[in-house]
Amino acid sequence: MKRKREAWDFEYEPVVTPPSHARQDLDVVLATTSSVPPGRIAAALDTLDDVCVEVLVDEEEGGPLHWFHVHACSTASRSDVANLVTSADIGVRYVAPARSEDLSLAPRLRRAPRPRGEPAAWRARPETATAELQDDEGRWFLGPEGVRADRRVCGTGAGVRLAVIDDDTADANRLDLDALVPVGVSELSAASGHGALMVGWAVGTKSDERVGFRGVAPDASPRLYCIPKAGTDVFSFPLALVRAVRDGADVLVCATYLEATTSPMLDDALDVAVREGRRGRGTVVLLPTGRETSSPGASLHASLSLALGDPASDPRVHCVAPSGRAGGWFLWRDARGKIRPFANRGPAVRWVAPGDDLGYPLAGGQRMFHAESSGASAVAAGVIALVLARNPCLTLPELHALLRQTTTPPEPLSVEPDSLADPADVLPAGRDRDGHDAKCGYGRLDARRACAAAQDPVAQALVAIGEDAAAFAWLESADRPYSAPFARWAARTLLRRSDLDHSVRVVLRHARLVATHPVRARTHAPGALARQLGLLMRGLSSLRPRPVGVVSAEIDHLVRSLVRASAGSAATTLEREVLRRLALLWPVGVPLSSVAVAAPTE
Repeated sequence: MKRKREAWDFEYEPVVTPPSHARQDLDVVLATTSSVPPGRIAAALDTLDDVCVEVLVDEEEGGPLHWFHVHACSTASRSDVANLVTSADIGVRYVAPARSEDLSLAPRLRRAPRPRGEPAAWRARPETATAELQDDEGRWFLGPEGVRADRRVCGTGAGVRLAVIDDDTADANRLDLDALVPVGVSELSAASGHGALMVGWAVGTKSDERVGFRGVAPDASPRLYCIPKAGTDVFSFPLALVRAVRDGADVLVCATYLEATTSPMLDDALDVAVREGRRGRGTVVLLPTGRETSSPGASLHASLSLALGDPASDPRVHCVAPSGRAGGWFLWRDARGKIRPFANRGPAVRWVAPGDDLGYPLAGGQRMFHAESSGASAVAAGVIALVLARNPCLTLPELHALLRQTTTPPEPLSVEPDSLADPADVLPAGRDRDGHDAKCGYGRLDARRACAAAQDPVAQALVAIGEDAAAFAWLESADRPYSAPFARWAARTLLRRSDLDHSVRVVLRHARLVATHPVRARTHAPGALARQLGLLMRGLSSLRPRPVGVVSAEIDHLVRSLVRASAGSAATTLEREVLRRLALLWPVGVPLSSVAVAAPTE
């Protein structure tokens, strides 16, 4: 009897590349515990033939990374290298293959004396006019079918630094780059415009009458880091990642082929990114889910599976899959008219972003281009740049919570089974209780919701309960009773404190019920709403560590004001004012004067 397939199940069999057993010369990366002259390492290995030691990264001023590329005409093992170097009184963290995957975890990096990632020479860009310069079919991914990058709410990503790592730099002259940085290459490859497309979708191209194109975050400042082609080594990508973080990258995306390149060096690099990037708040790293479509030997179906050991499955990475214009998983029609997917599935997928035919940035968006998972990761990088521009102090855990709270659920599959090349290609059929599935992760990124929730606690709570229009109306209100710095701090706090988040939602749900039926306000005890607000502010004021400067002073002022207004006629006045402001979010055609709490009876 055939077993019923569970809603979460799919053909989860990634293709495994068998290791090569051919005799190879020694080619490893040596990671030491401290800075070491390369000549001293070569001397420690003088029993090997033709030893060559190249410095990959050797940080000073307390930096924790010291990598050396060691090559020798020898069949010595990694253990042999570690023993010889240790015998020379050189501290060894690990010895890892330089050209093949190694899933070993690197020993924990010691912390630098202070968070690194200070943008020394990487200039940030100021905000430009928020109105779009063009509104063409090719940029549908910015609109309601895509990530909803409403400039009034989202802005343009000014102040954020975006690093794109790629192995090709063709058409880079058509980008407004802060810098083009080679990493591990003596000559820049210019065979395709893949790297330029990534920058174009995320940020845009140079503005001129012929090819000007504005991407998701047009005022973010991009750098393009060029690494060797896939298959050359497994340390160039981690090296570029570290370089970008040290240069000051806030967001980093790479869509070159990285399958089967996990290594202890990547472990180190991601540790540096999440612990020390953005002055200790963490650099956001995005990788696409990829599109491995070959079939395992014992299967009749395409694998379409993201391997658990691949870099995109690392929990420190935001793994992005492509969505189509209908909002679900990206599907395309082949020459025979059959529908197929074009992306891997897996437990590590976090978000989907538009990857269907997008406007080609290098032609001003006037023709469509199959963007797939590469384009989706570039669009996602732009969305995250918009969010960080709205609240630069968000930490990586806060950012993840914010994005998960504001995603749009994918649309259900709406194609006839007979039109599919293979029905197994579009499994799994359902989503887990936490809203995740292997195709779309937690859902499609929504820039408008995420940016609203990032910059204001009330807007964040309204988005969470499904009141998007009210959230955007609140942001446009001219009389919010707190400052923008306080709003950003409180928005971050609610992402960490579910109890305080619930407290805000209680107040808003009460206001919604009262605003739509104003007479209900008279049936609640005078002072009840003021008490709820006082408890909320008291909870915020007790948090440690306290914010510094004007935000701390504002918290104290709000607490004192609410304590004074917690009883009697002062409470009634306060409640009238609060409900008056919140009632504007749910207009029901009634006079505002009727949305008033009754005065205490004698």
